Amino acid sequence: MKKNYTFKVKLNEETAKKLAIVSEKEGLTIQNMLVQLIRQKTQYFERAKSGISRDDLSKQSLDMFEVEEY
Repeated sequence: MKKNYTFKVKLNEETAKKLAIVSEKEGLTIQNMLVQLIRQKTQYFERAKSGISRDDLSKQSLDMFEVEEY
């Protein structure tokens, strides 16, 4: 069974408005824009820091997320 992980993001009003404008101009929903930005940052980190080990992945807790199974 697949899982989706959800978390809240707190932004001040100006940042939220800028995010809405940029995502609209990019033709993305805010959620898709944030997912894209997170993927880009993660990929950059993995390239710059020689990856993330499977051991680190297996040890990482996901308790900070809400889980939705489908």
